[in-house]
Amino acid sequence: MKETEEKLVAIICDYVDIQPEDVDANMSLKFDIGLDSFGMVSLICTIENEFDISIPDNKLMDFETLNDVTSFIYQEKYVLA
Repeated sequence: MKETEEKLVAIICDYVDIQPEDVDANMSLKFDIGLDSFGMVSLICTIENEFDISIPDNKLMDFETLNDVTSFIYQEKYVLA
């Protein structure tokens, strides 16, 4: 799961002006990282491509923190696969 989180942090750092060492798994994607709704949709598209998964639109509202996204990816890639 650590590898998934590290890859996700790298993707997020490409979207916003933040350094990987400043990112915490419990940070709010909206309030701490600063992603608006367009940024979230764009980020989700990149995550889907990078991790070769599909994220249903209704799951977007469940992603409040980096940890929420990491857990979802891990479930899709390694537990439910």
